[in-house]
Amino acid sequence: MSTNVYDVIIVGGGFAGLAAAYHLAGRGAKTLLLEAKGLASGASGACAGRAQVSESPRGLHLSMALAGLKRLESLEEELEFEFEWRRLGNLILIYDEDKLLWWREQVALLQQEGLEATMLEADELGEVEPHLQAEGCLAAAWALEGHLNPFKFARAYARAAQERGADIRAYSSVTGFESNAGRIAAVRVGDERFATGAVLVAAGAWTGRVLSMAGAWLPVQFTHAEAMISERLPQTLHNHVGLADFYETIHAHSRAVSVGAAQQKSGALLITEAVEQSETIHRRNSTWGMAGMARDFLGLFPDLANIRIVRGWAIASPFLPDEQPAIGLMPGFENLFVATCFLLTITTIPLLSEWIAALILGDPVPPGLHLYSPARYVRESG
Repeated sequence: MSTNVYDVIIVGGGFAGLAAAYHLAGRGAKTLLLEAKGLASGASGACAGRAQVSESPRGLHLSMALAGLKRLESLEEELEFEFEWRRLGNLILIYDEDKLLWWREQVALLQQEGLEATMLEADELGEVEPHLQAEGCLAAAWALEGHLNPFKFARAYARAAQERGADIRAYSSVTGFESNAGRIAAVRVGDERFATGAVLVAAGAWTGRVLSMAGAWLPVQFTHAEAMISERLPQTLHNHVGLADFYETIHAHSRAVSVGAAQQKSGALLITEAVEQSETIHRRNSTWGMAGMARDFLGLFPDLANIRIVRGWAIASPFLPDEQPAIGLMPGFENLFVATCFLLTITTIPLLSEWIAALILGDPVPPGLHLYSPARYVRESG
C-alpha cells in the first residue's frame, strides 16, 4: 500500500471542498481533495446558479450573504476564470396575506442593508416579466441578487486551487479511515493510503456516510430534488421567478412541486423544482415531478408551451434537522472537520470557505461561526 503525506485532506469535490482547497493551498497547506465521482457532480452542479440574498434571515446569514455577494463581483478576476457571473433580479410571487406582510418587512430590511429591493403590485408584474401571467398574485418582492454557471464556478475554484499546489483527484472514492484516540491518521482510497494532519468532510448528502466510516455521527438528511432544462431561447425571462411559499411547500409534503425559473446566460431556461422526501440517494427523474413542474410552469407562463425540454436532473439535497449548516470540528476528534448543509450556498461560499480554511489551520475566525458547530448534535443514548 503506497503512502502519501498531506497537511489536509478534503473529502468532497463540490463548491465547499473546492473553495476550501483553494484557501488552504493559498495558506501553504499541502492539500489533497478526493471526490468519489466528477467534480460538482452532486448538489453543487445541480443547483440553479442563483446567488441568494432575498430570503436571508436577519443576523449572521444576511451579513454573510451581502458580503459574499460583494466578493462575487470580483471573484472571476481573483480566480482568473469566467463563470458567467452577472447581477440578476429575484422576483418572488406572493399569494398569501401573511407572506405579504413578511415580505414587506423583509424588503425593508434588505433596503436598510443597502441591497436594491422593492415591492411590486400585481398590476406591475407584466412590465417586469412580459410572459408572466400570475393570476391571483397579491404582490411580488424583487431584489437584485446574482447568477452564475455552477459547473464553471466549481471549475474556477478547482483550477485556482491546483495552481496554488492543491492535488485534486476525481473518481477517488474514500474506502476508510485510520484513526487512533480521536485523531485521523490516514485516509484510504482502495490500495492507496494518504497520511494527513487534518480531514475536512464536505461531501453534501454523502457526508453522514463518510463520517460514519471514521466512527463519527451527524444526522444529515436529504430530499430528492428534480429540475429540467430547456433548449436555448432568445431573451425570455428577465429575472429569477419563484414563489413565496417555496420552503413551506417542499417541507410540508412527501412529494411537492414549487415552481421556479431563470434563464441561463446560454439562453436555456432552468425550471425547478420537484421535491420528494427520500431515504436513498439516487439520480432518477420521476414522471410526477417532470409533469408537475411543466404544469406549474405553464400556469405562470402559458405562452411558453411550445419550448422544448432537452434534459432533466435529479439529485439529493442535504439538510440537518434544524436546517442550519454544520461547520467545524467533529465532537470527539482532534482533527476531523465537517462543512455541509449550507444555506444560500453560492453567496456564502466565498466567505465561509476562507473561514473554514482558517479554522482547520488554527487561525482566528469570526465568533459567529460557532453557531454552526456540529457539537450541537450529540448522538442519542441507546
